[in-house]
Amino acid sequence: MSRRFLAVFLIAFCLLLGALAARNATLALMSIPFLAYLGVGLYLAPRPETLRLGAERSVQVAREADTAAVRVRVAVHSLGAGVPALRLVEAPLPGMTLVEGSLEQGDVLAAGGHARIEYTFHTERGVYRWETLAATAADPFRLFERRVDVPAPGEIVVRPRLRRFRPFALNPDRTLHSPGSIPAHRAGSGTDFWGLRDYRPGDQMRHLDWRRAARHPGQLFTREFEQEEIADLGIILDARQQSDLWSGGGRLFDFAREAAGSLAEMVLRGGNRSGMVLVEASMRVVYPGYGKVQLNRILRALAAARPDAEASRLSLDQVPLRAFSGRAMIVIISPLTVAEWQIFPRLRARGNEGVLISPDPVDFAAVGAVDDTGRLAVRLARLERRLALRRISQAGIRVVDWPVRTPLSPLLRRALQPARGGLA
Repeated sequence: MSRRFLAVFLIAFCLLLGALAARNATLALMSIPFLAYLGVGLYLAPRPETLRLGAERSVQVAREADTAAVRVRVAVHSLGAGVPALRLVEAPLPGMTLVEGSLEQGDVLAAGGHARIEYTFHTERGVYRWETLAATAADPFRLFERRVDVPAPGEIVVRPRLRRFRPFALNPDRTLHSPGSIPAHRAGSGTDFWGLRDYRPGDQMRHLDWRRAARHPGQLFTREFEQEEIADLGIILDARQQSDLWSGGGRLFDFAREAAGSLAEMVLRGGNRSGMVLVEASMRVVYPGYGKVQLNRILRALAAARPDAEASRLSLDQVPLRAFSGRAMIVIISPLTVAEWQIFPRLRARGNEGVLISPDPVDFAAVGAVDDTGRLAVRLARLERRLALRRISQAGIRVVDWPVRTPLSPLLRRALQPARGGLA
């Protein structure tokens, strides 16, 4: 029942009550049109047994610079009798900015007919999921209303933008024992020459070094090649609110998320294995995997990631390293705005090779420092940060100090050279 019904019913009731109190037949006759109005509305109101609705949802995504335009269409059709008055209402989702259309639509739905609601919203990234569409059926006078939730499932993942890295060698200390493209630093099946050894029965003839055999009569030598295996990369992304900053250039977390997705895409494109842990209140884990399916899992997790205030109570030392193998190279992406170094000794003690990609919060926030006091504060903050990163690098961790307005790929390539430690 609607407010309109209550208003009409109250008028009719007051007229009847007044007629009884005053014993006035004229007042009683004046209530008849209102009662007839209510009766016709009740007769034409939709019945539960005849109110059957179905819906189909279609979603389209178009990229526009740094945002995506998502167009949603929901077609509602009647599976039973017609509906004299139908109002469709779509619940707004967090993060969407409506730019065209409306989330509410009123229409008359004939038996077997269709009604449609469509709208367009902008968003940077996110996971948007719909389950139902709220439909309110009523009589032509909108006196008696009946609300139903029509199943209209749909889902869209607006992925964060990626900067495709040019492939470069990861040079991990340890690899997985599966054929791949990463030098394993030991003899086996491969293409690059590794060394010579004495001939053993069963060696292939094409691997014999006949020149060395000619210089040493009575001996045979076999050429060995460097084995090529698969690299295992684990990514830990700091999604705590305390690690995020706002500036005129955007959000610091957006740069970190973009770096995580780009790095995972490069590793998986090369046929290697990758997984990810998002440091949120619930510690979201994407277990290691291969190929495009794994990339979709990682990008889906990144699309849904938002700086979490509840995660501020967590420390990087609480990250479940058991989600990665003991042979994984673990890349931590965090500005390290607080003194958190406990995770790095854990990495070394576990046998994992560690890499820290640290988006520089000082450089990111120093745009507005124009006076002498501001410049001095920025200088002191940079010095403190430099000392902290040097301490981490001395623990055997490769450190990439990344001013986010400069490309990450050259810095990361330089840090992953065979030379150990150091600041890039």
